[in-house]
Amino acid sequence: MLLSKAEATAKKILSEFGLNEIGILTSTELQTIIQARGAYYEEVELDSMDGRIVTFNGKSVISINKNIVGTGKKRFTAAHELGHFELHKNIQPPADTQYELCNWYQSGSHEKEANDFASELLMPTHLFIQECKGKKFGPQLIKQLAETFQVTHTAIILKILKANVHPVCVIATKKNKIKWWKLSQSMESADHEFIPGWTKYKLRITSNLPPPPDSVMGQFFKSNKSLETLQEIDKSTWFLTHPQDNLVMLEYCNYIRDYDFGLSVVWED
Repeated sequence: MLLSKAEATAKKILSEFGLNEIGILTSTELQTIIQARGAYYEEVELDSMDGRIVTFNGKSVISINKNIVGTGKKRFTAAHELGHFELHKNIQPPADTQYELCNWYQSGSHEKEANDFASELLMPTHLFIQECKGKKFGPQLIKQLAETFQVTHTAIILKILKANVHPVCVIATKKNKIKWWKLSQSMESADHEFIPGWTKYKLRITSNLPPPPDSVMGQFFKSNKSLETLQEIDKSTWFLTHPQDNLVMLEYCNYIRDYDFGLSVVWED
């Protein structure tokens, strides 16, 4: 798998600290790296934001909202801000909320680069693929990976899509309007194994329209009864064209109430 500049930078930092082969980066190690790289780390009260980086006279301070609930969210926010520090020294990035961290494929290039950096720093691709091998895909695997890597379910879903460990389609919806979508892409693995994408499907999706009423995401926004839902769906719910086979299609909805934002993961069981 070809790494982006942001991912390669994260991998290089792990290697420099001798952490690329020994397992998952701990929260203490993450803070140590931030300070060893030349930024000051602090957890303080921040109004309407999860994290920010401020640079003045060549000195940078990475501030994380101490009221963040959840270790995974706090860790990813800190790694994201470190990504800005490493990649965007000549600009002053805006303060970040969880929405920027979730809205991976629609955020501006700097936000996407910081997310790619954080993802590779906290979930090195080679370790991530090892953790997924031989395991059945579904919400239980997402939960297990989130606990292993100490990140959010959202971060895991987007890493699964990027690392292409299982053919999936991910659709992002905000305030009951579809914002972006992405299918697993064909790629060549590090050991030159060809990994097929999901090219056999053609989506029936339009930006800024509500999700299909018979989709799990559509049902959620209509009923607002559950935060996370898994259901079997008809292939025609999300896809205009698809192969005629007997494979069962499933949709899992991961919803973030604070931002009225949801990710649907669709796959064949």
